[in-house]
Amino acid sequence: MKKFAGYISFLVLLLFFDFLPRFSIAQEMVDTHVSGVILDEKQQPLPFAAIILKAIHDSTVTKTALSEIDGKFILLNVPTGVFILEITMLGYETYRKQIESVAVARANELGNIQLKPATKNLSAVTITGQKPFIEQRADKIVINLSDQFTGGSSLMEVMDRLPGIQVNPDNMVYLNGRNVRIYIDGKPTPLSADALAGLLRGMSATSIERVELIARPSSKYDASASGGIINIVRKRGSREGLRGNVYGGGGFGRYAKYTGGFNLNFKTCKYNLLLNTDYNFNKYFVDNYILATTSGESGIISGGTESMIKSVRQMNNITPNIGLDLYLTKKTTLSFAVMNALQLFKKNAFSEMMNLDEKSLAGNFDNRVKTKMNNFSSGLHLLHQMDTLGKELTVDLDYYRNANYSDQHNTERIFSQGRDELRRTFFDQNNAFDVYSAKADLTLPLKHKAQMESGFKSSYVETYNRNVLYDINGSKLIPNDSQSDLYRYSESIHALYTTFHQELKKLSYQLGLRAEGTWNSGRQLQSNQRFSQNYIQLFPTVFFDYKFTDKHSFIFSFDKKTNRPTYENMNPLLRIVNANNFVQGNPNLRPVSSYNGSATLAYRTALFVTANFGIDFRDFTYFAFQNQSGDSTVTRPVNNRYTQTVSLITAYNRQIKPWWYTSTNINLRKLSYQLVDDHVNITGITNFNFDTYNSFSLTKQLSWLILFRYRGKSQERNIKTDAYFTLTSGLRQSLLKKRATVSLNVTDIFSTFKNRYLQQSLALRQVWENRYETTTLRLNFTYNFGGQINKVKKSDSAADERRRSDTKEN
Repeated sequence: MKKFAGYISFLVLLLFFDFLPRFSIAQEMVDTHVSGVILDEKQQPLPFAAIILKAIHDSTVTKTALSEIDGKFILLNVPTGVFILEITMLGYETYRKQIESVAVARANELGNIQLKPATKNLSAVTITGQKPFIEQRADKIVINLSDQFTGGSSLMEVMDRLPGIQVNPDNMVYLNGRNVRIYIDGKPTPLSADALAGLLRGMSATSIERVELIARPSSKYDASASGGIINIVRKRGSREGLRGNVYGGGGFGRYAKYTGGFNLNFKTCKYNLLLNTDYNFNKYFVDNYILATTSGESGIISGGTESMIKSVRQMNNITPNIGLDLYLTKKTTLSFAVMNALQLFKKNAFSEMMNLDEKSLAGNFDNRVKTKMNNFSSGLHLLHQMDTLGKELTVDLDYYRNANYSDQHNTERIFSQGRDELRRTFFDQNNAFDVYSAKADLTLPLKHKAQMESGFKSSYVETYNRNVLYDINGSKLIPNDSQSDLYRYSESIHALYTTFHQELKKLSYQLGLRAEGTWNSGRQLQSNQRFSQNYIQLFPTVFFDYKFTDKHSFIFSFDKKTNRPTYENMNPLLRIVNANNFVQGNPNLRPVSSYNGSATLAYRTALFVTANFGIDFRDFTYFAFQNQSGDSTVTRPVNNRYTQTVSLITAYNRQIKPWWYTSTNINLRKLSYQLVDDHVNITGITNFNFDTYNSFSLTKQLSWLILFRYRGKSQERNIKTDAYFTLTSGLRQSLLKKRATVSLNVTDIFSTFKNRYLQQSLALRQVWENRYETTTLRLNFTYNFGGQINKVKKSDSAADERRRSDTKEN
């Protein structure tokens, strides 16, 4: 805890801001108020209407409130002067009136205010009120998930269908071809690729409300989000009462798949309780073909191996969650959240190796793996609204623990020089890491539509990795030190940031600066190797949004970010692929310094064209190295000199007809790089990607979706990947007065997905061909229930929490 002591004084300083003068009020404050009663067209009280008081000279929001259950409202501590009173309510026309606040008793009592019903008919409201599948905003893309699109699939499977997102076979998630950070409800998940994949596979997409794609995060976010952020927002009830849903489904490809779970939300004026449990069972196959060849200085092939691996894998995931929001006062909310994801993984793999020199079978390898993974996370979130102008303080305390216990039984048979050798081993691998994190953010509204945010974050990480290898002799386990080792690693990161945002008549902009200091150290026990790194970095961000008209705008951004090595990539302990292929981390990796710029033209909020440029210094590149005997290869990451990326993205999202919605994306991307010891610039292939999602309402209850994806031939540093395309389609039927839905989805209808790539590593050349169980059919049923609690008094805190859950990110 000593690592956080230096920031306690900073938090006290943040609290001191609560007593600063209110910059957004130029008039002299007096003890006066504005009050009234909101009525509907039948002269009945209208609760929950939004009341906004704006300054007349620049439309700055001065006060806000909601009408009570009896229609009454009151705005306290209103400064003297002339204002615009604005009242809005869904289904009613907006009410606007110029008022003058004076320091005279009863002079600011407005009496009854009657709202007029909106002139639009119900059917028109229903059509325009539906959330589109994709919302393109200035700072992010929001994807609103539906049961029709998810079809009972896991979140990991659904993410691979979303525009711009790609999930690689190595469990890495990319956004527009770049590594991203995964956030859940606005908080980062500091997990390894495998642990994160297990978590996302255990979460049902049915429990997810939306996915936010933030390609250019502001200085408020961790600087490690160099490739952007994918924020997963879970469903939360916004109305008081008990509501939720239960779901279940099944499907098959070559093997069966099952899903099930429930979501419960009980909300009152004092608290909001959320319970959620997802269960997912998936059995599938993975086939790999690896051709590895070596060449001399002349480029002539001098030898190599050929490996064929067939595996059947099985996953059982259960992910219970519990969350509680306590509305301590009208301005203070305290939230708790706990998740404990459990995963059982089994793999039975058999591989054969051919020696290309001798054109004979070199051996075979039987690999049986059982893994237990436990991912526990807990968090506390405090939000205090200091006034009605938007000044607020948030504090977060989080703890994560990920533990992975893996047992491998290996049987290796080697044919060499007429001999037939049999070797049986048992490999015990245990990995665990703990993360402690604390952060605070202060938001200060200023005059002239300006706003400032400042905050800090501190985190501390400890990892523990152990490999123990045993030779099996009959029923005895004999320790083998050749691949047994212990690796420990610790890391501290402390950050300060500030941002300034202002909206002018046509131009809005945001300037930000973040400073991060990193201290880490590691030790490998067997070799007694130690290493440490200490560095401080500055990360500026700049955003401009210029509106030519209400429907046309130009957006520009520039930022500097970093990409730190994952804990897995810094772990030097070997991980087995098969008998002659291994994966290993590199504790000497340096962090990547990433500079990115983008420019976007937006036309009618439907067509967006974005040009991106980025350069990453010391980027990570994976190379395969052969051992001295030449019978096995080890793949490990290294830092290159730089990687340069240029891309052009075109997105078109529109409700073409009341029954037809489309979202189409085209991405042109080219990458070049240089190695550390080579000054030759290697230019990659121009990559063409195309995605189109279309949803059709066949009847009022029946809808049809179709998703087509094409991935062109690409080059990522020293890896060239072949092109492929997939087609996914589904039907969704509403039942029981739209409380229940039945969906049928078929993914990769024509089994056209393929993963074939060439990896060139100096004198070693590897060709990988991987086949996965991508063609599946799923049937899913969801039932929604719940209703409003009667005689509930609405509080401002409930309204604020609902607003914050939609617009704030913690």
